[in-house]
Amino acid sequence: MHGWLPLLLLAMIGLMAACTGDVSADASRQNSADALPRSVSAAESTSMAVAQLTTPVPTRTPVPTFTPTPEEILPLIIITPPRGSTPGVITIPPGMEGVVILPTPIPPTDVPTIPPFFPTETPFATPFFPTPELPPTPTPTPYIEIQSGLVGLRTGPGVNYPFVAQLGPDIPVALVGRNPQGTWYRICCVNGVDVWVAAQHVLVFNDISQVPLISAEPPPTPTDTPTPTVTPTPTPYQYPFQLALGPQFTPTNNQFLTIWVKLFIGPLNNNEVPAEGYFLEVEFEGFDRPNRHGDVPSRDVFEFNAPVGAGNRLEYNLKYEYHPYNPPRAEWPGATATPTPLDLLGTGTWTVWVKDGVGNQLSDKISFTTQPFNPNREVYIAWQRVR
Repeated sequence: MHGWLPLLLLAMIGLMAACTGDVSADASRQNSADALPRSVSAAESTSMAVAQLTTPVPTRTPVPTFTPTPEEILPLIIITPPRGSTPGVITIPPGMEGVVILPTPIPPTDVPTIPPFFPTETPFATPFFPTPELPPTPTPTPYIEIQSGLVGLRTGPGVNYPFVAQLGPDIPVALVGRNPQGTWYRICCVNGVDVWVAAQHVLVFNDISQVPLISAEPPPTPTDTPTPTVTPTPTPYQYPFQLALGPQFTPTNNQFLTIWVKLFIGPLNNNEVPAEGYFLEVEFEGFDRPNRHGDVPSRDVFEFNAPVGAGNRLEYNLKYEYHPYNPPRAEWPGATATPTPLDLLGTGTWTVWVKDGVGNQLSDKISFTTQPFNPNREVYIAWQRVR
């Protein structure tokens, strides 16, 4: 039994070696067959394409993203909405830079430049620009003023028209008309109604050549008044000052009016005593004409109005002067002649009398007239105090 056992083991080892060699040879032959090209039929090609289309493609599982936990939370930005006319307000909390809330500006995109297209067939038309018309230069409005005192305003161009009001000095009034003779001006307005003023009493400003000529309606006919009841004639009142001399007139080249006044106590030409502290009231056509030198009283001494040897040398202790306004001459072509100082001195009646410091009349009223062509513009009057 022990003698065949080694033989049996050898036989089994050889059989196993033979089997191993067959398997290796089969594998080698298979690999060689796969490496060599072979022809594939049409049926096998179609079957392989269908297998590829029907075989599902495996889906990849995505890798999870890691989100870090923030270390700190930024503070909120407060936006106050607008209310009414108040604009909204953006409040940036402390510690935050303002730039973090501003949007990043987007750079502009370059736009390609397209060359202009000019057709060659159509000629360009010459542009027409009309010449602008300049507005006409406004003509200054003519107006009148008076220099001093008061002047009467009437409903028509004449003293026979009803009296309306008085115009004071340095008040400009628009001139809206004139009578054909140029002696009266129509001005605007008293209570919304045009009135008339004598040309000799006013100063004219600006060109009046375009002021319309107006022919006024005739003055109203005065109504008959009943015959007054006869009353006894009262005894004339005797004023403290009585006229002693004048009025006397002296020619002069002065273009103003001068009144020399002598107020005295005692007989005339017999050592008279000056009556001091009295005043002279002067009116022209019923309106006050103040003294150029102010409201000065009579003095306590006499002076002479001319040097020794003069032909008309007289004593006085009160002097009055009225100087008309001397307007500038008109220089534009066709301008209306500007009145001279003598024209403004006026043609009319002057009335003078003695008064005290509070305005009480102390003498009879003395009247005389002036005209531009009459050179007798120096007047002398003497009053004697009798009580």
